[in-house]
Amino acid sequence: MSSTPVELHVWPGPPGQWGLPSVDAASLSLIIYLQLVLPSQFVLVETTNPELSPSGQLPFMKNGEDVVAPFSSIISYLANNGSNDAQGPKSHAPWLAHAESNLGDLVLHMFYSLHANWNELTFPSIAHHFPVLQRYYRPNAIRQSYKSRLETAGLWSLPGIEIEQEKKAFSRKPQDFDRLSEQQSTEAKEGVKAHDRFLQVFEREKVLDKARSTLDIYARLLGQKDFFSGDRPSLLDATVAAHILLLSRPPFPDPLLQDLVNNSYPSLVAHANRVYDLTLSAPLSTIDATTESDVWETRLRFAFFGLALGGIITYSAASHLNVITP
Repeated sequence: MSSTPVELHVWPGPPGQWGLPSVDAASLSLIIYLQLVLPSQFVLVETTNPELSPSGQLPFMKNGEDVVAPFSSIISYLANNGSNDAQGPKSHAPWLAHAESNLGDLVLHMFYSLHANWNELTFPSIAHHFPVLQRYYRPNAIRQSYKSRLETAGLWSLPGIEIEQEKKAFSRKPQDFDRLSEQQSTEAKEGVKAHDRFLQVFEREKVLDKARSTLDIYARLLGQKDFFSGDRPSLLDATVAAHILLLSRPPFPDPLLQDLVNNSYPSLVAHANRVYDLTLSAPLSTIDATTESDVWETRLRFAFFGLALGGIITYSAASHLNVITP
């Protein structure tokens, strides 16, 4: 490794007291792993601008003149440059791919699919880090980027489905209901609500079944060991722990999978806490990477809206003068 301090650029952590340095599973996995192989030899750079990365993705790593991304390339770079992971990433490659895909789907479902979690937790946590004007559209763009992945996994549900279906069923004209008795309309409404409740319960149980099938695998793989490879934590430990921490620690308004993990998989939670104590219990060296381009983009947007508003006011004033001039 170069003597130049390594910079790991990651999605920022949440405001408040979660105790996690990032809300992104890949970023959190790399933070934990670098703490294992390069303890206190890197600086954490919080950024919301993936365009700084050679792949256009976060996280990415800088070591002197070298800029490496995405996750898999960073791991290869560390392995080729003397990281001290005795249980190298190659030995765990199939499990790593499985964890990133399947555990990653569960984390994304909790943060981006469940309506209450998105509105009350994820959106405020993400928006907090963007410049003022970007807060209104960038978080939703991030959410949409995960939609196709979650749909493919069967873990995307349309928020507000009950309200939408109720409006659709009863958005008729008043005269349409003249032909129905009050009892009939009440029964129809109750039928729609009962149907929606059944669908919601069914969908939630389907998500729980999928989560159990994934979590069971890692609970069996860990067994009674402290770490997946025995005495020393590895990249697989960092990856699994990062996902379990993101499922078990945030204050989710809808704790669907959080309750499952905390109540039914104590060994995985204990493992995640063990890895956390080894790597994240002490404060990390962190800097904010709000770039000059971000600052200028915000200034230009404000200037544009200021000019537009000034033009509207000037036009309105001129029109008013033309109206009252004899």
